[in-house]
Amino acid sequence: MNKLIAALLVTAVVSGTAAASEGPSEAQFHAYKAYHHGQYLVVTAESAGGTNKLVHTTSLPTEGTDPVVSPALDHLYSKAVVDLTKGPVVLTLPKVEDRYFSLHITDQEHYTIYDEIRPRGTYVFVRYDYKGEVPAGTVIKSRGDYPHVFVRTQAFNSSELENVKKIQDKITLKGVVGSISVKNDDYLQFTINSHDVYDENSGLLESLSQTYTQADHAKIREYLYAWYAKSGLFSNEGAFGPIDSKENHSDNTTLRAAGIIGHLGLPVHHAYYAPMFINCDKKRLNGSKDYSITVPYKNPGVGEFWSVTRYSQLTGNTIPGKNDLFNAYNTKPDANGNVTITFSATEPNDGTYWMPVNKDEPYYYVERYYAPDADTLVTSADACPQG
Repeated sequence: MNKLIAALLVTAVVSGTAAASEGPSEAQFHAYKAYHHGQYLVVTAESAGGTNKLVHTTSLPTEGTDPVVSPALDHLYSKAVVDLTKGPVVLTLPKVEDRYFSLHITDQEHYTIYDEIRPRGTYVFVRYDYKGEVPAGTVIKSRGDYPHVFVRTQAFNSSELENVKKIQDKITLKGVVGSISVKNDDYLQFTINSHDVYDENSGLLESLSQTYTQADHAKIREYLYAWYAKSGLFSNEGAFGPIDSKENHSDNTTLRAAGIIGHLGLPVHHAYYAPMFINCDKKRLNGSKDYSITVPYKNPGVGEFWSVTRYSQLTGNTIPGKNDLFNAYNTKPDANGNVTITFSATEPNDGTYWMPVNKDEPYYYVERYYAPDADTLVTSADACPQG
């Protein structure tokens, strides 16, 4: 991990911990995660036509209307709410070797319980306390009835999306189709009823069930957005891994809750995310001033691929009608083996790659590095003064 992001992450976590004592409680932060994820499960199951049914995205979210905050433009998604109330559920994945392809499973408390790059074959979901016969395959045990399946299939560019769709068509999910019912929008009680809460979090959701409201949820979201923007630069280290993750800061409740801003994000060993809201002078990025970054075309710390995607700070989404993405598939290295990207309202015409931004509007960008090696990874922040 580069020193600047590491230092700012520590600052953000420490300040976030201190602020948490004056703001939301540990129970409220955990409730925020469970409430948001519960809402998401209901919406996703409805959009798929039920639980145990896959829903595929078939186009890249370039027009600023995607429901996901900071949507990636590197791949198409295949998602499903697994329903274990009627027994095991079987997921079958094709062999994919020509591109990044991954499986990511999240439980109802928003912890990663399984992730794999280029999975293939049969995966069997069961409740961790299930006593019946288990079909053959890689077994994934869940503490709850409704683990979430997230399959990412890399898209090199918009012209070859049909190749991705052919892969998606080979993904199957077999289980009894059902639905999710949540009374009075009490997503905390829904989680308590359908998921065995970890011992480490015992009593947190129970203390707020029946009293936690959408208004409470909105206030905590505002608090976390302010915390996130104030911290400026930090990675996803500690935000998305399993409850017993060995990642630094993974026991920080503020950071875990802030991770909902990147809901369903991958653990840092799988993908390193570096969201940049400020420049090297720690000033908020804004379209009123041109800004350039340089990244290596062949990054020594990247096992899969890298990308840089830009978003509006006003919407948390892509900017309609403008290019939003650069990666190794739509750029070429300069004489020094680097790629330089200029964020500006007008085209720079200086040989750098132009990432358009709206004049006088704040924006941010996210560097994504898949299969990273923290010891050798190079990010644009490495060029900033240290200290």
